[in-house]
Amino acid sequence: MANKQRFYYVATFDHRKPFLFWRSFIEIDPKLQVADLEAALAAKYATENHDTFAGLNRPTTLTPRTANKEFSNIETLLQKATSATEDDLIGEAFREIQTFVVLVHRHHFHAPVALVEDRGDSEVKDVVSQLRQDFSKYVKGVMEGKTPSVAAKSTNYNEIQGSDIPLLDGRFNGRAGGQTVAPPIEIYHPVFGAFSERCKDPKLEVPNDVLCDIASLLRSVSKISVQEAPRDSETRGILAKILGVSFEHVVNTDETSCEFMCVQHTPQSINAAPALFQIKGELGAGDSDPSVQASFSYARFYCNIERAEIRERSCCPAFLIGLAGPWLVIMGAVLTSRVITQRLSPYEWLGCSRVLDDDQVLQVARRLYSLRLSIADLKEYYQNLPSPVVQPNHIHPRFCPCIKSFSLDGENVQFVYVQPLQRDPSSVIFKAIRSDTESPIVIKFARRYGEDAHKWMADKRLAPKLLTCKSLGENYDNLLLVVMEFVKGQTLHDAYDSTEPLPEYVRYGVRKALDVLAQGDFVFGDLRRPNVMLENENEDEELKDPLEKRIRFIDFDWAGREGSDLRFPFHLASVVRKASGALENEPITRAHQDKMFENL
Repeated sequence: MANKQRFYYVATFDHRKPFLFWRSFIEIDPKLQVADLEAALAAKYATENHDTFAGLNRPTTLTPRTANKEFSNIETLLQKATSATEDDLIGEAFREIQTFVVLVHRHHFHAPVALVEDRGDSEVKDVVSQLRQDFSKYVKGVMEGKTPSVAAKSTNYNEIQGSDIPLLDGRFNGRAGGQTVAPPIEIYHPVFGAFSERCKDPKLEVPNDVLCDIASLLRSVSKISVQEAPRDSETRGILAKILGVSFEHVVNTDETSCEFMCVQHTPQSINAAPALFQIKGELGAGDSDPSVQASFSYARFYCNIERAEIRERSCCPAFLIGLAGPWLVIMGAVLTSRVITQRLSPYEWLGCSRVLDDDQVLQVARRLYSLRLSIADLKEYYQNLPSPVVQPNHIHPRFCPCIKSFSLDGENVQFVYVQPLQRDPSSVIFKAIRSDTESPIVIKFARRYGEDAHKWMADKRLAPKLLTCKSLGENYDNLLLVVMEFVKGQTLHDAYDSTEPLPEYVRYGVRKALDVLAQGDFVFGDLRRPNVMLENENEDEELKDPLEKRIRFIDFDWAGREGSDLRFPFHLASVVRKASGALENEPITRAHQDKMFENL
């Protein structure tokens, strides 16, 4: 039995109260996949009339007292289940020699929408499957982590930001490092961009009763609080009135809770939270930043098993509001492959510190009334929350931006995301499929882009055809949507060992491409192996190109005409500094490009 592993389990097959439970064990080779464990259990208990775990032979029934105590409802049952995907090896997924597994009859439980079917391109399937597994591990890690109030304390916050379950909020652990930046939150749901635009709209009219309530709020928070509870009650009441919501204290099944939230019932009969609030008597009270605690509360709320169906239908957009004494901050949050939280306003001073300052009321009113309208938009969104269409071998829409079309020759072209092209939560480049032609394309979001340089190289078959490069507008922070044809092939980074120099014929091809670029008076500011591709060979023997003619440049963010105000960005990555010798915000020159070619 040395090559076998014993699994103890209980099972329920009828979705009724009280549940009907059995308990038993099975022994199986730990080198098999979890799907084999499921198949073995099915084979052991299946009957002619059932294709699942019905018809158990002589089951041992748990006592009602034990069942009701340990598994009082479906949420508790699933929380105590050991979770693993079919692709996991049994020995890796269940490391304990004796593991306790809970089996649930799937016919009575709305299982998460499958992200991938057993068909289609194997490479895409691997990426999609890995993303699904990674997300499941992340959710589990959040639920097994520290409670929000404990996690938000500075020491624990620092530790979490250096772990594999950080908040993507831009703060990082100085020793562990790690990436905690993320794409602009506006691309995941339009409500955040709409909020920002309302705040800037000079035509926004704030009702007089709201203005008077704002004045009351400013007077309330100007009073120093030595006892948090009285301040909390008074301020909360005024703020709820301003925002037109009711504050509720919701306790999760794991007994954690956010301080206050406004909730909205969904068609799935589950409450969502369009807004979460963390209110403290004074800034620094409790040894934590209220914006950080609100972020952890959001993560715990939406990673809870109770919100599984909401996670399967959306990226869980929400506003997070932190108020500590006279300081107010408003943030947006989404749950993609990780929790992303971003400041939509800086900490704003609400204290009445100057006489003759009616403008302060008007300025605060514009922001809070914009928040009121935007929370109402989110409440309507959750009230009508639909089920997404998940294509086989495509990533779940939760992981994707909400932009799903582009304009081409006056026509609106719809597309569906397939997979991210960078395996990182900060990825802003995706493979997609056009709905009209079913041809693959690349979708990219950029702050700036060398459109002219890209078109010049595409005309010479040295870059993918550029389909569009347009601003998404003010609601999306004026980001650019870049769409190009998908090139089948490998980057130089993937095709060749990074510790070895490139073959001479490859370098020759790149050098010739740079000469063509120079003919248009362009420079390429990020000449590194990940940004140059080798297109696959043509299957037609008569049309095959030599390798140097299959060079394709694919990243034109830092490309443009030499001598224009083309600069390297701030926060320039060390790999680019080393390869180019450039400093941040330094003008991009041909000398930088040539040095990168030498280091290619």
